[in-house]
Amino acid sequence: MARGKDNSARAMRTFSLKSVIAKPFPLSENDGVSAQIPFAFLATLLGEARALAMLAAAGLPDDGTPIGHLDFWRLLRNNIDQTGDERHALGPDTVPDGSFELLLAAMRLGHDLGDGLVRLAAASRIVWPDLPLVARRGHDLRLQVPGTGLVPAQRRLYLEMVMVVLHTACCWMAGQKLEPRRIIAPADDAPGNGALFALLGCAVVRRGDDIELVYPASAADVKIVAERFDLWPSLLFETYRQITAEPLARISIAEQVLGLLWQSPLDQARVAGLMGLSVPTLRRRLAEEGHSFRGLLSHVRQQQALAALRAEVGLEELAERVGYSEARSLRRATRRWFGAPPSALRKLG
Repeated sequence: MARGKDNSARAMRTFSLKSVIAKPFPLSENDGVSAQIPFAFLATLLGEARALAMLAAAGLPDDGTPIGHLDFWRLLRNNIDQTGDERHALGPDTVPDGSFELLLAAMRLGHDLGDGLVRLAAASRIVWPDLPLVARRGHDLRLQVPGTGLVPAQRRLYLEMVMVVLHTACCWMAGQKLEPRRIIAPADDAPGNGALFALLGCAVVRRGDDIELVYPASAADVKIVAERFDLWPSLLFETYRQITAEPLARISIAEQVLGLLWQSPLDQARVAGLMGLSVPTLRRRLAEEGHSFRGLLSHVRQQQALAALRAEVGLEELAERVGYSEARSLRRATRRWFGAPPSALRKLG
């Protein structure tokens, strides 16, 4: 998805954090929530029975409706407080509450954000031996979780959650609202997948087996200014609340549809369902932006077909990839799109 040139002024926006008293997060049904997380995300992550029980105990609707993203954070934070397990009992071993604090402590020793992420990644190999992070500093700044696409759906959703928490930690450490250039993540059909990534307001590129959070190179030089480390759980939540105050306003409906279509050849009903919309509502909102589902689908198919033809992918395989039932349909489509058959396009390279 094209988003234009990076604007360094937009890439980092300062914000202030109020010192708040550390205490268990109260649950509220109305925090001016601007985004919601599908119930399917929580149900897949923790199991449906457990998810419903948590909602009921918190006084939130337990009828399968979407969950406000602030309530979602509080639910999971309170679950850690109650179980003492930062991994939410998703692995064979308990990850004691306080382990994430050790990673934050290592990160805070960095003289800038780039150095802090390198330190955090090094500490993760000790604190989270089953979840080692990789930090890279060069033409951009990247934080990576390798091998995400090779694990079960439940763990993939957990890792999506981890990356959003780590981004929040970066913003808190820097005292600035950092805007990622993009997120790179594997294609994923886990229920609710991508709902948390959408909160960050950047493009999600679906490829490979790793999750990567990509910042502009300038972010690496931002000084670490986090204070009141003793209040980190409350301050981290306050940071999350501020950086997600208007997350989806920066992402058009068309961009969200394109992100899903790049992931896999979905039909309109499936895309609408993943976005929590009815098909008529999706059509109307796309029309308001000057787009149609058919046009966006055609755009994605064109780009995927062109890239695959250059990579010498067979026509039958390519037709299946982009959602056509047979190679003949793909041949007709390439003539319509590019005015030439696949064979001619291959020769052009």
